[in-house]
Amino acid sequence: MKWTVGNLLKRAADILRERGSRSPRLDAELLLVYSLNLKNRVELYTNFDRPLTDEEVENYRQLIIRRAKGEPVAYITGRKEFYGFEFYVERGVLIPRPETELLVETVYDFLRGKESLTVVDVGTGTGCIALTLCKLTDGKHRFYGIDISKKALSVAELNRERLGCRGVSFLKGDLLSPVDFPVDVVVSNPPYVPVGDNRLDKEVLKFEPAVALFGGETGLEVIEKLVVQSSEKLKPGGLLALEVGEGQSGEVKSLLESSGFHSVKVLKDLSGIERVVTGVKS
Repeated sequence: MKWTVGNLLKRAADILRERGSRSPRLDAELLLVYSLNLKNRVELYTNFDRPLTDEEVENYRQLIIRRAKGEPVAYITGRKEFYGFEFYVERGVLIPRPETELLVETVYDFLRGKESLTVVDVGTGTGCIALTLCKLTDGKHRFYGIDISKKALSVAELNRERLGCRGVSFLKGDLLSPVDFPVDVVVSNPPYVPVGDNRLDKEVLKFEPAVALFGGETGLEVIEKLVVQSSEKLKPGGLLALEVGEGQSGEVKSLLESSGFHSVKVLKDLSGIERVVTGVKS
């Protein structure tokens, strides 16, 4: 059989579907774009009948084998789109997720029309939150990204160079411990999955870093510490914005209110899940 872009895509998608991928066609397309060094998925369809060499087929086959074993597409390709920007990713660093874009939008709304604020992104990972906000605000504010992981910080620094965001600095430390300056905004997608939670996909458990996922027995241990630290570091009128897990928003809302935050709000993501909790420092 002579392989073309079209029939190889179909075969790869069928294999991934059989192996339990939730998005087999998309996975197959993204991996073929990467394998053939194309600009985007549109180019696949403008070359649908193009014959492929044996080497091209074999290179792609190796990628499909990795994906069929559960390895996330982002780790295979080393890239993940977030809020319209492309971020470099690698094993050991949490992959940016679409639901976190709501967190970015929420903080961006707070920053709009203001200048020279200091924003701290706790648990920065790839740097996607701080760097996206920097790009959206055209350097009007000062951003810091903090992470306990050296690998995460090295990836974040690479992304800073790729995106040209000189207004973002990265610091190593646990939560807000490196911060010894006044802060206007604390934003975080912290570890919030309870230890032992069996709702996570197996591939997430196998490949993504546990330190970025699990927030203790209740899932709220890290959030509790961060709320206390934020109440101490934030200026009056400063914003705390947190991504939380499904079913956690009520407890987190109460936690903010008891820690001296007012105007506490809960925001739903596109799936209708209460995903972001915000509060203003009194």
